[in-house]
Amino acid sequence: MRCYANRYGTKLLATLASTTNVDGAGCRILPDQADNQNDASQDYKVVTSLNVAGGAGTPSAQLVVQGSVDGSTWIDVVLGTVRTTPGTYREVLDGNVALLPWVRVRLVLSGTTPPSVDASAEVVSTGGFTLATA
Repeated sequence: MRCYANRYGTKLLATLASTTNVDGAGCRILPDQADNQNDASQDYKVVTSLNVAGGAGTPSAQLVVQGSVDGSTWIDVVLGTVRTTPGTYREVLDGNVALLPWVRVRLVLSGTTPPSVDASAEVVSTGGFTLATA
């Protein structure tokens, strides 16, 4: 188990009372070159929180971590658990795959009447890093 203490986390998604799909902002991961850690071995995880309420017709909510090589074409790299009942859910997403240079989190809702969802996602790492939007 790797320690994530004393590391900075950065928000990828923060949305309140959404009833539609939301694409978080795409961010480029920039590892810290001064931390003496090999960038290829630096571990990243996405810590998520969903507060799901209401909905009808088999409502569901899911967070999906997406990656991109160019910041415009996105592919799913880690799927969060599909939540089908009201409640508050916290989950650490770690697909055991290397993240691509760009990352974002997508909130996916479904149902005849989708649920209302407060969602947040934060990327954390074993080494220093920053996220840039350009």
